[in-house]
Amino acid sequence: MPWWLPLAAPMIRQPGLEAAVVNSRLIIIALVAVATMSAAPVLISATTANEVTIGFTRLAIATLVFTPMVLWQGRLWRLAPRQWRQLVVIGLVFAVHWLSYFASIKLSTPSIAALTITTYGVQYMLLAWFFNGERVAAVEWIAIACCFAGCLVVSPALSFDNATSKGIAVGLFSALLYAVLPLLHQRAEGVRTADRTWGQFFFALLFFLPLWPLSSWELQTADVYQLLTLALLCTVISHGLWVKSSTELPAIYSSMIYYLYLPLSMLESVLFLGESLTPQKILGAALVVGSSLALSLYRFRRAQLGKGES
Repeated sequence: MPWWLPLAAPMIRQPGLEAAVVNSRLIIIALVAVATMSAAPVLISATTANEVTIGFTRLAIATLVFTPMVLWQGRLWRLAPRQWRQLVVIGLVFAVHWLSYFASIKLSTPSIAALTITTYGVQYMLLAWFFNGERVAAVEWIAIACCFAGCLVVSPALSFDNATSKGIAVGLFSALLYAVLPLLHQRAEGVRTADRTWGQFFFALLFFLPLWPLSSWELQTADVYQLLTLALLCTVISHGLWVKSSTELPAIYSSMIYYLYLPLSMLESVLFLGESLTPQKILGAALVVGSSLALSLYRFRRAQLGKGES
């Protein structure tokens, strides 16, 4: 728990009001987490460091922060071989996800890369439908189509001859891997959350090691500050806050708050990088966020109705 959390609201003794205060605190924590996350695309685009250098820096610092915590708790040595294999797979998927997302930002723009990564919600649904046999209604297929249409709207042409289209394609692949991660974490639910978080960063760092020759460390002072901000603010702090809020908040709250990532990233890109906010980008973002929000609300409502009938 962050040290400042008990100070966020006065002590209230009534149980109902106390629960409301706790929920308000969690919502604030989730909003702060998403706001800090949303700075990542702008910082990645601004720094001259390449994708591999960014990955090494963020993963190394995150691993240094989380390793003492999990070693102190002393649970790692009790993991079974199967659980270690699960952590290795999670680390591999996370490493490729980050590398492809960084490449998407460098190829296109922070706004477009953030737009493509936001499709992970509908891609997760497709994976759950394909692998777990979850039912997808006709209205949900329409929402999925609208979400991907948002990516087509911002593409200058349906061709890989331009960097933006390549960035969109790489970003969609990154979003697919991002959607795979929850499924892998669910299969490894026998491993405590802190240990899975550590394993995700540690093994991703190991998978980055063969890419070391591709890294570049001829950095300016501004690059160093940007990389440190990415590692500490956009990785350690935002990830820690998001794990807490998304674990304790109802899923519908988490999903609603997470979709602020795209408009916040777009706003920061306009303010700090001077990226133009074209009608195509606004329409694309509206399609992606609007369809994703509608899909989340529809599935939540359907689940609530299902509980009422049972």
